Amino acid sequence: MRKKITGIVLILLTLCLFTGCPFAIPLGHLSKIKGDITCDFRAGKNATNNRETVTTDAIFDKDRFVELFNARAKYDPAFYKKHVDRLDLRINSKEEPEKWEEIADSELNCRAYFDGNNRHVSLFRYDSKLYFFVMNMGGRSKPGEEGYYYQEVPAKMAEYWNPIYDKVMADYEAGRPKMYGSFSVEEAKSHDGKYTAKCQIGRGMATVQIINNESGSVVFSFQPCGKGDFHGVCWENDNYSLWVYRHNVNFVCYRMQAGERLWGIKEDARKPDYMKGRYD
Repeated sequence: MRKKITGIVLILLTLCLFTGCPFAIPLGHLSKIKGDITCDFRAGKNATNNRETVTTDAIFDKDRFVELFNARAKYDPAFYKKHVDRLDLRINSKEEPEKWEEIADSELNCRAYFDGNNRHVSLFRYDSKLYFFVMNMGGRSKPGEEGYYYQEVPAKMAEYWNPIYDKVMADYEAGRPKMYGSFSVEEAKSHDGKYTAKCQIGRGMATVQIINNESGSVVFSFQPCGKGDFHGVCWENDNYSLWVYRHNVNFVCYRMQAGERLWGIKEDARKPDYMKGRYD
């Protein structure tokens, strides 16, 4: 009898593989957690690998976490690379950089600790909906399908996790530093007070506006990087060179080039020693 059942299962698996049915072996499965757990959250771009956790009093139920973890585990990239049409959201970071920055910065990583182990799962938000990240497709093997792919979290599940997401993200934003060393993420005035560099943290990108304080007008505006990579601005002490502190490429100098209406990157500029980064 057991051999017969095993044979039937193998036949069904084979049919699924050849017919393209949505069955996929989970990447991992979490059984019911017995006993107590502790939890923490990490937020922002690449939250999974962030060492810093969010200071918050938000918590989650262990059974709800198991449910969420197992729901994400169903989406095996090996299967969906051949069935991208079954995923809910695709964003091409090259064609839609602002959309990609927005969803990348929205990551909330939820981690549970129990019995000497830990498991984690990430949620992303875009257009008021929660998503799982499934995979990134390059353009070499399948041109036209390049992008980051996401699957919407089931409605009932999202109903429970949305308030937790809102609470943790609010605490994350409230706890983010306003200064990173010499650099402000709000605004900075030039040495003579003529200009103010005002920072605006949007949904995906950081925007810097240079304002002429005599006229009150915005003379130049630029987007140096995504919200999660932006660590602020700082003027040099005796000129109009404005430095932007970016997480990935450290420090970039913007200098007036042809009057105050045009500023550009000064590639060979050297950051003054008196400007300090976050860890200097």
